[in-house]
Amino acid sequence: MSLDKAFSLSKLFLLTVSGYLFQNFGLLDNEDVSTNLDLGLINRKCNYKEKDKLKKDVLARVGLTHIHLEQKIYELSGGEAQRVALAKIILKNPPLILADELTASLDPTTSQGIMKLLLDMKNENRLIIIATHNPDIWNQADEVINLNQL
Repeated sequence: MSLDKAFSLSKLFLLTVSGYLFQNFGLLDNEDVSTNLDLGLINRKCNYKEKDKLKKDVLARVGLTHIHLEQKIYELSGGEAQRVALAKIILKNPPLILADELTASLDPTTSQGIMKLLLDMKNENRLIIIATHNPDIWNQADEVINLNQL
């Protein structure tokens, strides 16, 4: 197998089995919440009504029951957009979640709620890797790697 083909297969594998939460959210700002959440449902075979219910359920799970599916991402606060990004990953349901400064835009109470959600997801046999400067997050981790000490 050529190196190029191996690299392409590695990228495909990572795209398939992982969900990545960007520090800047990785959402389509000019689209609505529903369209962004649809990206997490790409590989699911279900009808429009089922998708709509899944989207509303996941928004409730991340504490966004007040958000309408038709709302544009640019109308949301930073914390709301971050939780929509997390909801998209939850819908994708990957075994590996990579998160960059996941709680940076959130108040302490919302941060704790999101961390509880991630810990629950970890208990569903997922590997969650978080890059953070927040010591409160470190204290909840099974393993901490300090890059300054490598």
